[in-house]
Amino acid sequence: MLKFKLLVMIAISAMLIVYVAGCSDSKQPKNNNENSAEKGKKVEVVVWGLDPMAIGSGNKEMIDEFNKAHPSIKLVTQAMPGSSGYDTQDLSKLTAAIAAGSPPDVVNLNGPFIMEVASRGILMPLNDMIKSSGLNLSKFYDYTVKEMSFKGQVWGLPAGMDDRVLYYNKDMFKQAGLDPDKPPRTWDELLDYSKKLTIASGDSFKQIGFIPNFGNSWFYLYAIQNNGKFLDDEGKKVLLNSPENVEALDFMVKGYDILGGAQKLNAYSSSFQSGANDPFLSGKVAMVINGNWALTDLLRFSPDLNFGVAMPPTPTGSNFKTWSGGWAWGVPKGAKHPQEAFEVVKWLTTEGPKYQAEAAAKYNASQNRTYIPSWTANIDLNEYLNKTYIEPLKNANVKNAIDFTVKAMEKSNSLPVSPVGQLLWSEHARAIDEAIYHKGNTKDILDAATKKVQAELDKFWSSNTTLSN
Repeated sequence: MLKFKLLVMIAISAMLIVYVAGCSDSKQPKNNNENSAEKGKKVEVVVWGLDPMAIGSGNKEMIDEFNKAHPSIKLVTQAMPGSSGYDTQDLSKLTAAIAAGSPPDVVNLNGPFIMEVASRGILMPLNDMIKSSGLNLSKFYDYTVKEMSFKGQVWGLPAGMDDRVLYYNKDMFKQAGLDPDKPPRTWDELLDYSKKLTIASGDSFKQIGFIPNFGNSWFYLYAIQNNGKFLDDEGKKVLLNSPENVEALDFMVKGYDILGGAQKLNAYSSSFQSGANDPFLSGKVAMVINGNWALTDLLRFSPDLNFGVAMPPTPTGSNFKTWSGGWAWGVPKGAKHPQEAFEVVKWLTTEGPKYQAEAAAKYNASQNRTYIPSWTANIDLNEYLNKTYIEPLKNANVKNAIDFTVKAMEKSNSLPVSPVGQLLWSEHARAIDEAIYHKGNTKDILDAATKKVQAELDKFWSSNTTLSN
């Protein structure tokens, strides 16, 4: 499962190098090699962010299948210059390539920040090519397309994605006198269960019931559960310090304080490991909000674990929500072969993952492992992957859990779409640490974060007036 990497470093100053191109221009650049196919030559489409050497990934087989099915195009993978392998998170390299006139034709980017990248003129708009290709965007989860959109244009196509649910250990529930078939539904129940499931051991713990920000929940989840928003509808006003968000952060603080505080809990969790020694799998944590990718390790290392899954508890025990992250494919500004590049992007988000999954499944079988596919933003594609790889699973508990995470995507939300989305995220994360360590009251902490993000947002819009019309 592709894990959503939460903190992404983007050099905004480098982005501004290419901003002069503007992102309000919806015209498609001329294809510099539009007659290549007629001359019998393949158009080479350079892709950043797709590693053909990743063992067991199925990437190489997917690439080979594309090249076989497209006689006029050759998909060529390339590592980002100066980066580690095929990683594409340091976008200063991409902006430098664009400024030098040598960008790739396709790039893999962190989906929640596509809008931020697009707003600085680093990507091409895709609307015209989407329309001419006949691609049906309704086949993608609606919120994933909105995440790619800015000023009436779609700037990328969503690919791999994830969501978050509550995992809980049913045996530990029984030992604590809790009904294993009734997971907590409200915030109050979650805190109550957490206390009942926690077992102290001297100054530390033998096991923990629940740690609010362990796994992959974040303040963002609790805020949306409380109907909190991070930006107003126009995207011009930062709402980090709204009453709903203050309440959500207060809840997180309470979750730490009832078990001895953040310092004590984080000291205990500092020794946690992944894989076979994951604390949920090894019985050190009774409940955790985590991504659907966690099921891969669970099936591999603890297939007999007696666990359940549920939507993360909400303040009222109703109106359940979660959030999703993921990746997307875009066409950089100045790409030499935009039409062919879009054909690659379209294929990588529709047909390509079928071949990728087939090869990955064969590799896992050769290692005596059960394969769980990576979920996508494409509804039809997920249905295919589910029918092909999940329905045949013999482990009914894991099978039902996987099915649950797929259905949970229908109740999911994306990160706030904003030109300063990454700063908003980093300040939201900073607010968690300051609050749980009692470095101030939550309202003051969020007021300071709001002021900082608002200043950058105002600066962006004041210097880019053409985008605000």
